[in-house]
Amino acid sequence: MPDTVAGHQLAWVLASMNKVPTAAEIEPHFSPAFLEQVPLAKLVATADQVALGAPYALEKVTPSRESDRSLSALVRSSRGQAFIVRLALQREGGDKIAGLLIRTYVDPKVAASWDEVSETLRAVAPSVSFLAAEIDGKKCVPISSLEPEKPLAIGSTFKLYVLDALAKQIASGKRAWDEPVMVDEAHKSLPSGRMRDEPAGKTFTLRHFAEQMISVSDNTAADHLLALAGRVAVEGAVKASGHANPSLLVPFLSTREMFALKLLASSDEQRAYVAADVARKRMLLDGYGKRDPAEMMEHAPSFTTPIRVDSLEWFASPEDLCRIMVDLHEQAAATTTAPVGAILSINPGIPDEKKQYAYIGFKGGSEPGVLNMTYLLQRARDGKWLFLSAGFNDTKTAIDDSKAVAAVTTAREFLGR
Repeated sequence: MPDTVAGHQLAWVLASMNKVPTAAEIEPHFSPAFLEQVPLAKLVATADQVALGAPYALEKVTPSRESDRSLSALVRSSRGQAFIVRLALQREGGDKIAGLLIRTYVDPKVAASWDEVSETLRAVAPSVSFLAAEIDGKKCVPISSLEPEKPLAIGSTFKLYVLDALAKQIASGKRAWDEPVMVDEAHKSLPSGRMRDEPAGKTFTLRHFAEQMISVSDNTAADHLLALAGRVAVEGAVKASGHANPSLLVPFLSTREMFALKLLASSDEQRAYVAADVARKRMLLDGYGKRDPAEMMEHAPSFTTPIRVDSLEWFASPEDLCRIMVDLHEQAAATTTAPVGAILSINPGIPDEKKQYAYIGFKGGSEPGVLNMTYLLQRARDGKWLFLSAGFNDTKTAIDDSKAVAAVTTAREFLGR
């Protein structure tokens, strides 16, 4: 256990997994903002459920590359069941827990062939698309694939297109990485991310917003940058990247608009939006974008099953995503836009336990019924630049995240050999 504030809180979390704490024992460890979203009674009930698998032992701790105030750990019960524990402290002024996630973990399979990799991926969800490729200049040369041209809902992986549009504007001199961007209530969204908790009027650099958007998939950061770049400019970046069907991303939705459509709109309103032409959709989004995030937050706990993931989402195929990663790879190699490479590599998605890669750029996305994991990789043994993306969709039930992550880990490990 690391001898840090985050390590001390992790030790308390592990102890609480083994012996259920009281509400009075729990309260001092969590920030007021966390307790507003997750009441003490729910935390006690969750701890009681988790303790059914006790005793637990700490197997591994992985510090965050972004901050010493966050970390993740692998915890395993005496029965062999494993869990990932992710913990983040308040950004400023205190040592209380501001974010805590405990999810099941599936040990990845060691594959002997691409056929075995494909079999593991297919078992995750009814709809799967996958591509492993070598990047040769501006080309994606396939190594292995499963319906790589099939567009699926990609969740927050859409943020790659926002980053691409901004990098183009920086390259042209229109924007700058150190440009101050003000937090605006009109662009605050729901978690993930903590930028929504920043006071309106506070400024951060454009680069900080971009780092938050990619590394922790901060939705509020993404919506601010979408507004800064301009919706039409991001739609132009989608088309310029070579997306096979860019109309699937027109209008390009903000996360706040998507949450409003998913959580506040009636079924009839959702159908009307999906059926509308682009001009009508743009008009409707003016209203949805003004809906109160606090109202959305009230409905968020019930968002556990898929809602129109085949018609109301951001869509791209692995081939489309390879093209945008190639574009970002080129920008990372240019002096003016070199921070793109650093931004993409803050969070590797899955730890590189075997040190197979000299560089890992990553963006993923998820919601009930959707999971996507997309990588730009440089293999350590030969320096080759590679791409890997796997998308999973299910219109009826949530994706088993642990199973999906294990399958993608298997694929990435095999690609790295």
